[in-house]
Amino acid sequence: MEAIGVEPAGISIMQPKGEFFAIKTYPISSPAANVLKQQMLAVGGECAVSRQVITCSAEAAPVILLGTRRQFARLIEELEPQYFGLAKLRQDLMDFIQRLNNEGPVGIGDRVFDLDAKTYIMGILNVTPDSFYDGGRYSSMDAAVEHALQMEAEGADIIDVGGESTRPGASGVSQAEEMQRVVPLIEKLRQRCSVPISVDTYKSAVAQAALEAGAQVVNDISGLRFDAQLAATVARYKATIVVMHIQGTPRDMQINPHYDNLIDEILQYLETSVTLALQAGVDTDRIIVDPGIGFGKSLEDNYTILKYLKEFKSLGYPLLVGPSRKSFIGKVLDLPPEERLEGTLAAVSVAALNGANFVRVHDVKAAMRALKIVDTIKKAG
Repeated sequence: MEAIGVEPAGISIMQPKGEFFAIKTYPISSPAANVLKQQMLAVGGECAVSRQVITCSAEAAPVILLGTRRQFARLIEELEPQYFGLAKLRQDLMDFIQRLNNEGPVGIGDRVFDLDAKTYIMGILNVTPDSFYDGGRYSSMDAAVEHALQMEAEGADIIDVGGESTRPGASGVSQAEEMQRVVPLIEKLRQRCSVPISVDTYKSAVAQAALEAGAQVVNDISGLRFDAQLAATVARYKATIVVMHIQGTPRDMQINPHYDNLIDEILQYLETSVTLALQAGVDTDRIIVDPGIGFGKSLEDNYTILKYLKEFKSLGYPLLVGPSRKSFIGKVLDLPPEERLEGTLAAVSVAALNGANFVRVHDVKAAMRALKIVDTIKKAG
């Protein structure tokens, strides 16, 4: 509209008419769904409901609302006096629109990460003997520190330190052993690295020790499910939390993973994780969500997540994706982890184009170069 010379006042009026949303609700009662359909049709939108809703033979069911931003704004107005639980749905719609308007920066330590500036890179530093790709490479302190410094020089924005392998089938280690692996290293890195340090753990005791040693992020594969004290620990230290989706545990997560509705179930899981973090006192601007590629997902599931990644932006929080050298790449290319760089870069690029704000990778220099091109494409025009 600007390019053809439309008046700015006209643009502000017309732009909401051009933004279209398809929103699926949680199950609501059949009477509520039928009222909602009438109201959405009245404002010029559409509402898809099941046959059972129309006949009221279903107690409750989800519906799909189709409309422009302006139509949703009018729907929200019309729902104010309604019953059948539609007041809560009205509030949920208001919150959703607000989240779309306010995807702000994320705080890590005393830094502010502007999500519009670029796609940020989390460099992987595993100090484990059994990680699927780099296990044993950085088991000595000197090797681990040098690799962290190298990743920082190559463009890493965060260094993610892991002391326990979470590859499929991994059985885990004690918190004492995990602390022994990560805490002295984090202390060293804090002295020499200028970028924030993350600890990849789901144990509150390990997280506390790491935060006291200088970490500023806790990267939790369980989405705050494996340790009930972790959220409070993160809140107490004013740290940033990455909440990830997982089905099962690392030991059993790849034994026939199944979903009735993949994206819905991951969204609901992550929404609960965010709620747990907020209830514990974690600041809103210090929460990042991760759909958990490779963690309790089939081959097709992982590609579906990448294809529909934008759905997770509806949560209203920065999005991290970790596809680096994982088996879903190796199975398609028929290649071992050592030869999955090109596949990783393809996945990273697609993730960034589809809404990822952070990517977690082993190969920082290559990812940085790919993301520079992706970010330039995103800003073009």
